[in-house]
Amino acid sequence: MRLRISSAPGDKLAAQAALLAGYLSEENHFATETTLADGGDIHLALTLPPRPLAAKLKAAGFADEAYRLTVTPEQILLEAASPDGVARGIQSLRQLLSGQRARLFVAGMVVDDAPALGWRGLHLDVSRHFRDVADVKRFIDLAAYHKFNLFHWHLTDDQGWRLPVEGYPRLMEVAAWRDATMIGHNSTSSKNPTDGIPHGGAYTADEIREVVAYAAMRGVHILPEVDVPGHVQALVTAYPEFGNTGGRPGVREGWGISDNTLNLEPATFVFLEKVVATLADLFPFHYLHFGGDEAKVGEWAASPRIQEQKRELGLASDHDVQDYFTARLHELTRARGRAMIGWDEIIEHGQPPVDTAVMLWRDSTINQHHLDVKALRAGNPLVLANHSQTYFDAYQETGAGIDFEPLAIGGGLPVEKVYGWRPLTDYPAELREGVLGAQAQLWAEYIPTRRHLDYMTYPRACALAQVLWTGDAREAWDAFDERLGGHLTRLDRLGVAYRPRQPKT
Repeated sequence: MRLRISSAPGDKLAAQAALLAGYLSEENHFATETTLADGGDIHLALTLPPRPLAAKLKAAGFADEAYRLTVTPEQILLEAASPDGVARGIQSLRQLLSGQRARLFVAGMVVDDAPALGWRGLHLDVSRHFRDVADVKRFIDLAAYHKFNLFHWHLTDDQGWRLPVEGYPRLMEVAAWRDATMIGHNSTSSKNPTDGIPHGGAYTADEIREVVAYAAMRGVHILPEVDVPGHVQALVTAYPEFGNTGGRPGVREGWGISDNTLNLEPATFVFLEKVVATLADLFPFHYLHFGGDEAKVGEWAASPRIQEQKRELGLASDHDVQDYFTARLHELTRARGRAMIGWDEIIEHGQPPVDTAVMLWRDSTINQHHLDVKALRAGNPLVLANHSQTYFDAYQETGAGIDFEPLAIGGGLPVEKVYGWRPLTDYPAELREGVLGAQAQLWAEYIPTRRHLDYMTYPRACALAQVLWTGDAREAWDAFDERLGGHLTRLDRLGVAYRPRQPKT
């Protein structure tokens, strides 16, 4: 006897039906079959009327994710307004069925559910520590399990370049590999020892397409990031002609920020045009991320050639060089029918075009330059990535009792603080529609393995998922904390090496 999963042919939900069948087979050991008809034991349907979506979210390619799950003795009916809504409902059903074997038992219920925020993301840095395709897929599947709908793939930095670009083979041969990795915390007073072990890796175009398709089946968009004009030590090591000194600094073995920046020569922009074309070909998402953060101006200030070009281009300061990069990348991205997004430095000294989105890593409204409000008032879409609430590379406790915590970058971000975040509180009603949503960041300097990544991500991502999905209507912390214990049992079944909850004192 097989469990039948059905969907109407006109709804084009075959991929979602196959996804659910795969989960039921792998996790519950149910024999399943899918059919394009009505009357299955589990039926998927696009029968909910779509709700209005904010214009900026719709332009970015997001859809209404509301769904309704109805359980009767005869059938489980999953209705939604879009395939993405069906994908969210599948994850709810997956959680309800966690731990079941051989028989299907779900109490009668009707669940009407919809998210508070449209952009709900998890970021993963694979430049500091490379994660293979299997690890990336697993990260995405766990994100989807918690109803995140965006995966921000940080592909390049000083310590490694992971994106193939046709015509530039040294990216894979040189920029993707470092000779060793720093041991311990980054020190400014002395040079850190290294482990002497080469580290690196890169993705092929086919592997990237495979990951994109895997994410799409789960209703997850992928935002790729190539960080320029700073954070380019690996790139300049492979192609010193793109730098300002002519030297090969070596792919960075330690953490921190390098002094290397790109130059303004025509060959550099030919390369960047090819990068944009590559990203547009591999990733269907509306936005392409080009970093823009922490670009030091020292090399530009010391370069007679850059100073000459500044005069030719009418650039008044060295900071204007970064604004020039932003403008050129905007042009290249727009020519491919896409939009640019960058970290909040892209709006610190200038004003990017209105279709350019800003990702705020500094904290909302209290940042020195009020960059978030500046962006919103100018009409630039805003994504919140506030470091004090969403940087999951920080320690999970502070003070006594953390002697055996694995090495982290510093600070402290306990799960309670993540859950207490109210992302939209600081913004007046008339500006809130410009906030696309929010996301957490997994910077990987101190996250070398898959299990360590699990530990740093969960259960903090569980708390953020609730914040972004439910908004201010969410339950009090004590009630969530009690439910979290049951949810961690589900993560045990999935083999997630999360950080255990500490006993209450």
